[in-house]
Amino acid sequence: MVSPLFEKKEKITRKEFRDVFRKKNPLLPALGRRLIEMEERTKIEERLFGKEPMALASKDQYKKLISKMEVDKYRAKYLSQKGLIDKKVRFLKKLGGV
Repeated sequence: MVSPLFEKKEKITRKEFRDVFRKKNPLLPALGRRLIEMEERTKIEERLFGKEPMALASKDQYKKLISKMEVDKYRAKYLSQKGLIDKKVRFLKKLGGV
């Protein structure tokens, strides 16, 4: 069971997010690769924290990131892209306890 990031804290640091995000990133069984590759994880991290190395993120910012990703899902052209974004959104919701 994944322990939610925001279970006991209002805000998390970039390092806490990165550590949990790297450890809990599941494999996609059919493809034999990670759900979210390193480049994509870096992009998600930058969308959440910005460019500041010692930034903090609140639960509201995390929810906003997820809602932006859901908008990206509906803007995606292909069903396969929509499915992959949906898996990422569900994983991030579970990871954050949102």
